[in-house]
Amino acid sequence: MTDAEKADGDNIFPVDAIYTTPNSPHQLAMMPDISMQVELRGGVDALYVTRPQKERFSAGEDGQGLKDKYPVVDKKLLRGKAFRKSLVMHPLPRVDELAYEVDADERSMYFKQAARGVPVRMALIAACLGAKDVPIPEIDSPAPATYPDYRHEISPVCPNPRCVSIQATETKYLKPEFKIVNRDPLTLRCAYCEHGFEPKFVASTDWHEHKLDTRKYHGADSHWTKDIRPENLIVFNSEEEAQAHGFKPSHFTGGHH
Repeated sequence: MTDAEKADGDNIFPVDAIYTTPNSPHQLAMMPDISMQVELRGGVDALYVTRPQKERFSAGEDGQGLKDKYPVVDKKLLRGKAFRKSLVMHPLPRVDELAYEVDADERSMYFKQAARGVPVRMALIAACLGAKDVPIPEIDSPAPATYPDYRHEISPVCPNPRCVSIQATETKYLKPEFKIVNRDPLTLRCAYCEHGFEPKFVASTDWHEHKLDTRKYHGADSHWTKDIRPENLIVFNSEEEAQAHGFKPSHFTGGHH
């Protein structure tokens, strides 16, 4: 770019997208050795954030050192003049590069992005295979089923090892949430990954009347289970867990009806 072109703002090379990256671990080799002058006249339309890719670190690179230098998108950044109207995208999962305070911001698009990922990929595959018009039959879809929430503060942990709610980077922000999707057998479904599981033991807040000596737990296959109202239900995945919360086994523990 000549000095005259630099002086003339109208002749600055038009840029639709900019890929910025740390010098390491791997991306430097992917970037051409050029310099570009960029003028943000109308601000940034969208930010596409990605996590630090530890799997690409070389053996000699300090992951913690790179993490400390990695940019973070948060409300402070989005208050900047160039980013006030910026949509925020991310492929998920995140590490620490995207603040959770942005989740409630109307500019955050990453949850919609994740939800639409499958149909968009389906459309791309169909296009690659030459499908132009795909007829969609009109079907009267039934109303979606509604299930009561599991509400008690004593909450199980989702048994799905890949669930976002049990990842070390998420547990300080997310609380386990479950739906009661069946009563016989008692089945809970994780609100995050939709993994279903059957708790082993149950109790009810209206059984013990807040007295320690009447805090009893039962086997989940007990006939008492179906009579527990959702707002009173307490579930445990093991007897050790129930006893750790101050409950004692009842005569109906262990499958006795």
